[in-house]
Amino acid sequence: MPALGRARPFASLAVVATLVAGFATAPSGPARASTTDDSTTATATPTAGTVTAVAAPENSGVIGDGADLSVRVTVQNGSADALAGATARLHFDAAPLPGADTVRAWLAADSAPESAVVATVPLVDIEPGATGVTTLTVPAEAIDLAAQFGVRAAGVTIVAASGEVIAHDRTAIVGQPAGTTAPGAGLVVIAPLIAPDARGRFLDAGALTRLTAPGGPVTRALDAADTGAVALGIDPRIIASTRLLGEAAPEGATAALQRLTAAGPETFALRWSDADPLAAVGTLETASPLPLGAGSAVLGDDGTATATLDQLSAWPHTLSGWVWPADSTMSAAAIAPLVAEGTSSVLTHASDVVGGTGLLRSLDPQLRAVVSDPVATAAVRAASGSTSLHDRRAAVAELSALLASAPALSSPLVALAERDTAPTPQLTALIEDTLALPWARTGSLGPATSLGTVAAEARVTDENRVDTPDLAPLLEIERGDAEYARIAVDPQPLIADRRLDLLDAIALGGESISAGEGRYRAASERLRSSVQVVESATINLLAERTSLPVTVQNALPVPVRVYVAVEARTGQLRVENPRVDTTIPPDSQVRALVPVQSLVNGEVDIRVSVRAADGAVIGTPIQVPLNLQAGWETTGTIAIGAVIAALFALGLVRDIRRRRQQRGASNADPATEAASSSDEMSTP
Repeated sequence: MPALGRARPFASLAVVATLVAGFATAPSGPARASTTDDSTTATATPTAGTVTAVAAPENSGVIGDGADLSVRVTVQNGSADALAGATARLHFDAAPLPGADTVRAWLAADSAPESAVVATVPLVDIEPGATGVTTLTVPAEAIDLAAQFGVRAAGVTIVAASGEVIAHDRTAIVGQPAGTTAPGAGLVVIAPLIAPDARGRFLDAGALTRLTAPGGPVTRALDAADTGAVALGIDPRIIASTRLLGEAAPEGATAALQRLTAAGPETFALRWSDADPLAAVGTLETASPLPLGAGSAVLGDDGTATATLDQLSAWPHTLSGWVWPADSTMSAAAIAPLVAEGTSSVLTHASDVVGGTGLLRSLDPQLRAVVSDPVATAAVRAASGSTSLHDRRAAVAELSALLASAPALSSPLVALAERDTAPTPQLTALIEDTLALPWARTGSLGPATSLGTVAAEARVTDENRVDTPDLAPLLEIERGDAEYARIAVDPQPLIADRRLDLLDAIALGGESISAGEGRYRAASERLRSSVQVVESATINLLAERTSLPVTVQNALPVPVRVYVAVEARTGQLRVENPRVDTTIPPDSQVRALVPVQSLVNGEVDIRVSVRAADGAVIGTPIQVPLNLQAGWETTGTIAIGAVIAALFALGLVRDIRRRRQQRGASNADPATEAASSSDEMSTP
C-alpha cells in the first residue's frame, strides 16, 4: 500500500483506511439507540449549527515512524431531529505547516477542512440530545512523514445523508520521525486565585474554610500552580482576611498561604474582591476605584484597630503593576486612566488588540498589553469547562501543535483561563498532559515582559468591546456615605470600609452587577440608620426648668460625636440649648440631657433629631409627646413644707405636754419630791 505523501492524492486511500467505529450515548435529554426500521429513521438534515463535532487525536496528537493515526470524534446532536445516515470523514495533509503563525491560522479558522479525506466511517443514528462517538484510523504504512518533524493539518467533517457538511472541527498532528524533535517552548496559563461566590468586605472563617477545603476554589488554584506553568492573579482580600482573623483563621486558610509561598508561582495582585479594573473608566480619573485608607487601621469585629490594610494584604508579588480586565472590555479610553494609576501591563485577549506581533504590544509609552494566544486560550477554556476526557485530549493536541511550531527562545505560549471562575481540576490535568510532551516546558512571564523587552506598537480595537457597568450611581452613594461618616470621631475607617464594599459590589465573579449594586445600596441604608434617637413614650415634665432626657443609639463600630436638637412646635416650651454636644461610644446608647423651660402647662409635641457639626440631620427625626405641668412644682413644694411644719409643731406640742405632766405629778406628792431632792443631794 502506498504511503501518504505530500503530493499523493488521498481519495483512493480513504477507501482502504482502517476504520474503527463505536457509539456511546450521553444525552442531555431523552435518547434512544438507533432504530433498525429504515422507514422510521429520520433522514432530514438537522438545522445548521445544531450539530457539533470535536476531534481528539490519540497520543496527544503525536505520531512517529510506524504509528497509526487515530482520531476520536464526538458528535453532539443538538437538533430536534434524529441524525441518521451521516458519516464522519478524517482530513489530513502530510506536508508540515510552515511556522507557528500558519499552525495558529489553521486551528483558528472557522471553515471546514478541505484537504483530502483519508478515512470515512458511517455514524450510528444519533437521537436528539444524544452524543455519538467514533474513531477514525489510518494505518502507519499509509503515512509518510518524509523524515520531517513538524505540525500537520488535520480535521474532521460530519456529512449528512444529503451530502451536506453539518459539523466540523480542526485539529493538528505533530509528526515526529525518529531522531527529530522541536526546540521546545514554554507554556504559561494565567489563572485567578479568587473567591467568586463569597461576598463581603472581608471573608469570615466559614467562607475561608469553604474556599480552602479540598476541591475549593483556592485549593484548585494552588493545585494548578503546582504544575509550574501557572501564573496567578490573586485577590488580596483572601490574604488580608486570613491575616485579620489571626489565630482564629481556619487551619486550611493558613496552610493555603504557606502552600502558596512554597509553590512560588509568578503572581500579581488583582483588585480587592476581584473588582472590575475598568469599572470607573469615564467616571473617575483612574480606571477603577482604588482602596482607601490603605495606611489607616482596619477595624476588627469589636471595633478595635488591628493592622493596616496594606499590612494585611502585602504579598511578594513577582509581577507588579498588572491588571486583568474581563474579555472585550479594554478600550482606548482606559489607557490614560490606567497610566494615571501606575499600571504598566494590562492582560488582554488577542481580540482586544490589533497591530504588532508577539506577546507584548505597546499601547502607550507607559503601558503595554500582554496579549494571550487566542487558540491556546480557547483550548484551555474549552477543556477547563468540560468534564470530558475527550475535550481535554482535543485541547492537548492543539497546545502540542502550537508548542511544537514555536521557534526556539521565543516568548512563552500564554493562555488565559476563565477570568471570573476558579481553575478546575480539568485545567490542572490539561497542563500536566501538555507538559508531558517532549517539546513543552514551563514558561515564565517575568523575563518575557520585563521593562527592557521591546514591544511592537499596537492599538486597542473596539470592534468586539462590551460596555462596562455605569459606576456613577454607586459613586454617588459612596459620596453620601462619606458625608455621613463625618459624625465619627475618626471617619477614615468608615470611609475606607465603604470603598471596600464598593469594590466587592463590582466584582467580576459570582453575583450579577445588579445584585452587587443592590447589596451596596442596602449596606448604605444600614450605615445611615446606625445613629438614631431611641423612640420614647410620653414624657412628663413637672418642673418649670428641667433637663429633657433623650436617648441616642450608636450601632457603628466607632465612636461618634453628634448634636442632639430639640424643637418645640408651640410656645409652651422653650429649649434653652438647641444643640447638646454628645459623644457616643461604639455599639452603645447615651442619654443626652437637653435643658428646657416649661412656660405653660399642657401637652405639646417636640421634634428630636441628631445632627452633624454642620447641622445636617442624621438618621430619622422622631416626634415625642410631652406633658407639661410646671405648677406642680410650687404646689408640691408648699405641700411638703406644710407637712414638715405640721410634723414639727406636733412634735413640739407633744414635748411640752409631756414636761407639764411630769411637773404636775411632782407638785402632787411632796414626799416623793423630798426623796427625789435627797437622792439628788446624795449623788456625788
